[in-house]
Amino acid sequence: MSIVAWALPLVTAFALGVWRLTTPALWADELATWGAVRISWSQLWQLSGTVDAVLAPYYAAMKAYAAIAGTSTAALRLPGVIAFVLTTVVVHAIGKRVAGPAAGCVAALLFAVMPATSRYAQEARPYALVTLFAALAVLGLIRLLEQPSVPRLTAYAATTALAGLFHPLSGLFLLAAHFVAVAWLHATKKTDGWPTTLRWLAAAVVGALPALALAWWASGQTAQVSWIRLVDLTTLQNFPATVFGSAAVGGLLLVLALIAVRPEPPMVAIAATALAPIALLLGAGTLIPIWVARYVLFCLPAIAVLAATAAIRFGTARAWLAVALAALLAWPTDLTLRRPDGHGQDSKNIAAVITPRYQPGDVAVFPDTHRSIPWAARDIYQLYLPTPRPPDVLAQTPQRHDGKFLATECPGAACLGNPPRIWVIRMDNPTDPLQDMNPAKRTRINRAYKTAGRWQSDLLVVILLERKTG
Repeated sequence: MSIVAWALPLVTAFALGVWRLTTPALWADELATWGAVRISWSQLWQLSGTVDAVLAPYYAAMKAYAAIAGTSTAALRLPGVIAFVLTTVVVHAIGKRVAGPAAGCVAALLFAVMPATSRYAQEARPYALVTLFAALAVLGLIRLLEQPSVPRLTAYAATTALAGLFHPLSGLFLLAAHFVAVAWLHATKKTDGWPTTLRWLAAAVVGALPALALAWWASGQTAQVSWIRLVDLTTLQNFPATVFGSAAVGGLLLVLALIAVRPEPPMVAIAATALAPIALLLGAGTLIPIWVARYVLFCLPAIAVLAATAAIRFGTARAWLAVALAALLAWPTDLTLRRPDGHGQDSKNIAAVITPRYQPGDVAVFPDTHRSIPWAARDIYQLYLPTPRPPDVLAQTPQRHDGKFLATECPGAACLGNPPRIWVIRMDNPTDPLQDMNPAKRTRINRAYKTAGRWQSDLLVVILLERKTG
């Protein structure tokens, strides 16, 4: 029975992680990873000095990995799947430690069937890795509170440091949650007082250093998050769906999690990790634009443990019923997430639009700016549009090759020439297909071309312009 209890969540996590792994197209953020791992080490260092410094460790790790595994969609997403499966094992261990073997199995299954967990397992970004390190940090905090020792303090500092190294904001909010737990336990005399508190504080300071260093390095790089909006009523209404991937699954797990909260040290550590970062980030998001649901994905392992602990209290049969209900409620979302546009961007559709309509002499043109993802149009063109294809005639320096995210184009669109047709590839769908292009480019194209076709899909718009006659 013990082997089955460990194997069932692990197999479930692995199956959901690899199921249709490559069907959803890479979306803008994943394309940023794809682009970063394909440039040289010197170019990556130069790029990190101007943009995305907070992700430099992740890009470096993925670049080293891609040198062996390649840059295919499956290869880029595989580290997230592995981290997801390992996190399921850690969740099982936490649940078993605080509430017994049955709770461990139920917690791991609840974590595995959440739509958000397998969704971000299939994402070429650091969130699954951060979630793994955060889960290990929770386990480390529980062990540290039980019996502080140098090995346990070292393990805790290392896991919190790794969480912050791969996503500084998440790492710092994880430590903030643990500060809440330790401070409350200290104030209520649930620990041995200052010795444990000071030991934790020393480990936490060491764990915070990578996140603080990256945050300082990236302090001037605000353009990448300029799209974030302040938290409002709509944000709160959408909160369960955006964090859990499904409002129904989120509602079920949150109710169970709140029921499970108890004042014992292990449960305080778990509850603080589950709930405090969400509350803190939402609260901060009402004042400054900082709230993004995926930044608190690391809370999901702790929420799963709390939910399982509550479910077990109602009886083993009811706990298994909760798992079955969560899986059933998650299924429609799981299917949606594994469509070609499952990650929110139908990038592959560019080939279906342009390839059958391509004519020799056609060229491709891109906007110069975008509110949040200006690099994505060219990346989609390079990754998903096979040759022969309309040449990118304006680009003189490829994206990310000179310390800038965007390509450098020839001044005044002088190298455009006089092509019979122009394909405009963009991420939005404005009335004016030349929106966000520099004045020289706009004037040159607008004077000689008219719209001949427009195709729209999720975060991908392709517009065909042809020369005016007469």
